[in-house]
Amino acid sequence: RRLLTKASEAGNPDSLFLQGYCFYHGEDGYEVDVKAALNNFLAAAENFEHVEAMVSAGAILHQGVFNPQGLVIIERDQRRAFELYQQAGELGSIEGWRNV
Repeated sequence: RRLLTKASEAGNPDSLFLQGYCFYHGEDGYEVDVKAALNNFLAAAENFEHVEAMVSAGAILHQGVFNPQGLVIIERDQRRAFELYQQAGELGSIEGWRNV
């Protein structure tokens, strides 16, 4: 976990994606934190054109995230989700095109 955090802080795109995945799923010693996951996915997507991060961020934004009481954690933003999916598709992601 320490090395992954260090690599993410240094801006390594694959590390940002992997750490986002760990935050989203609560794996490898990370607590579930969907806001941190989205931030990592967006950093990898926007700064490094990481297509898997684009698709992951798009999925979060497409649905939004709500807590068990129904309160919004992350607002739905289907326009931004579409843009991320489309950009991923244009960069060669079949999953991106599948979600457009």
